[in-house]
Amino acid sequence: MAHWQIAAGSTGRDYSSRFVRHGLAFVGGEWQCDAMAQVQPGDVVILKRGRGQIITVGTVVTRAGQHRGQGDKPWLRDFDGWDLAAWCNVDWHVPPTPIAVTGLTRATIQGVGQQHLIKIADRVLTDTPARLDYEPEPVPTQEVSEEHMITHLVRLGLRPGDADELTQAMRRIRLLARFYLGRDWGLTKEHETRTFLVVPLLIALGWAEQRIQVELAVPGVGRADVACFRVPVTHVDQAGDCVMLIETKGLSQGLDYAPKQAHRYAEKFPSCQVVLVTNGYCYKAYKRAIDGTFALHPSAYLNLMQPRTRYPIDPVNVGGALDVLEMLLPR
Repeated sequence: MAHWQIAAGSTGRDYSSRFVRHGLAFVGGEWQCDAMAQVQPGDVVILKRGRGQIITVGTVVTRAGQHRGQGDKPWLRDFDGWDLAAWCNVDWHVPPTPIAVTGLTRATIQGVGQQHLIKIADRVLTDTPARLDYEPEPVPTQEVSEEHMITHLVRLGLRPGDADELTQAMRRIRLLARFYLGRDWGLTKEHETRTFLVVPLLIALGWAEQRIQVELAVPGVGRADVACFRVPVTHVDQAGDCVMLIETKGLSQGLDYAPKQAHRYAEKFPSCQVVLVTNGYCYKAYKRAIDGTFALHPSAYLNLMQPRTRYPIDPVNVGGALDVLEMLLPR
């Protein structure tokens, strides 16, 4: 029996609740997937946060004749843009509160040899009952072709003459995004994603440069990364003309925490109907509700690299590629 430590993401992309909800552990990346392939039934998994907390502990188990796999759960292949292909089944024993420890490493998945960590993990397994009720995994979604996306936008008002430009723009964005993903992610910060991925898409969709403000100062809040207006911006006091805000993030950042920041900006713009959070190729869209607020859960999701009919992580409640593109069209 081996002991493993596994990280459930990092700041802005914490997957720990999904681990526990579905009775799984999952990782992405070539080296990490190779490590997951060594996990065996009966092994102990320590789910950690950073290097100082144990969130929960579990035992690898066999369900439906399988204890682990790789690449066969489509919803894990697009987890807010991350490809988390390798997984194993785990019966989790969740303590009342996270346990502060020392000795954990920064590795996403790694064998544990420190005896004090092994003793803590084994104690959790003994003292805390295993969780028995796990939620079903998300149902499969369908791919959306580029032709389908363009046809949908033309029906909504995109000029047919702009369709070729949009098609070329999306292809350029995908090529550049693949280049960014193939290098050190720390090099691609929000300035690069905004300049080379986000704004080109907006212009291809029909937004005129005169209607886009980059790093717009919002008194009392900060700066909105991208603000789109119903008319050309000619003076400072045009908050009532802003109809869309976009918060941009670097590739190494997640999208989970960003909406709260973006929603503070939207309070200053009463005509803003949608807030989007993006890393340049994945977009989460949040529509304003009738009561004027923005929910913390997304209304729709688009991954330009893998457009789907619905949000792979929550297909029942959240729309997909066509819905986001509709929100991105100029109003």
